[in-house]
Amino acid sequence: MRKFAALFIAIILVVAVWIGGWLFAAAEARKQVDLLAQNDGESNPRITCGTLNISGFPFRLDVECVDGTLTQLDTTVTLAGLRASVMVYNPTHVLVSAKAPLAIADAFSGAQSRLDFTGLQASARLTSRDILEGFTGVGWRIANVSLVADDVTWNDTVLGDMLRMSTDHLEAHLVDLPEGRDKAARVATLGVYASLANLTLPQLGVTAGQSTLEAKIDQLPDDLLEATSPDAIRNWQARGGKLTLVKWQGTQAEPDERFEVAGEVSLDAIGRANGQVTYTTKGVLDRMLSSFQVPPLQIAAFKGMPGADGTATNTLGIADGRVTLAGFLIAELLPAF
Repeated sequence: MRKFAALFIAIILVVAVWIGGWLFAAAEARKQVDLLAQNDGESNPRITCGTLNISGFPFRLDVECVDGTLTQLDTTVTLAGLRASVMVYNPTHVLVSAKAPLAIADAFSGAQSRLDFTGLQASARLTSRDILEGFTGVGWRIANVSLVADDVTWNDTVLGDMLRMSTDHLEAHLVDLPEGRDKAARVATLGVYASLANLTLPQLGVTAGQSTLEAKIDQLPDDLLEATSPDAIRNWQARGGKLTLVKWQGTQAEPDERFEVAGEVSLDAIGRANGQVTYTTKGVLDRMLSSFQVPPLQIAAFKGMPGADGTATNTLGIADGRVTLAGFLIAELLPAF
């Protein structure tokens, strides 16, 4: 009988602690949202919610902002709904969903646009280099960040709806690459993957295009707290970090066009970019450069070495922030720090 009573009391205590913990987390979430609403919208963005809902008891914490508004200087962003969910027993994994439309207005320039979509879902998950160390709040790095959306359209709305971009399906992923992890040096590597299906860009003459991107960034700190340092980019350069564009490619059927880009870029001691980028194109540069009345000989120089399949290949050199093509300076990049 005493054992049963002790077990019953233990269960009651666990339940009480669980309920208390959830109520505390819910109150803290509401407090943080209220603090965002008190920002000045200049030095720090001001975020307000028409309605703030907090639910999910007992195993989830769901924070939903309905008719949200973000104000930063002259820019105002409004969103019909944003919802973030965290499982109580797995607080390092956050699920996010949004409701359209998302509208952007710039009071200074007068620009206005609207983003519509269906089924926008995102997630973010952290991982720790050491479980025990993680309890102290350090050693956490990105495991995976993903964004998936369908039926995405972006319209300029100053004078009615003017289509800027549309895609049937959008995916973007930021993934921790185990092979790029160095525990001794405490660095990590992130892979970047993105794809767009049935892409339309009227201003660029793209209709029903397809595009994919694969890249990676190495020598990143394996602690997100270090990544927020003002010297984060300088420290990344000192470790010999580089950005590698494994492959960015795109195609469209009508007209028959395609491109593929690859290369890598690093920084020198004063933040200037160095590296090279190689690109192969078919039809893209001909159409786009001729629309700006670029002479045929210059178009041929931009395209590079022609291939038997109708493509052409060329390489951009980047040294000390200076971008050159066939030995001619075409651009200068600002230092990263």
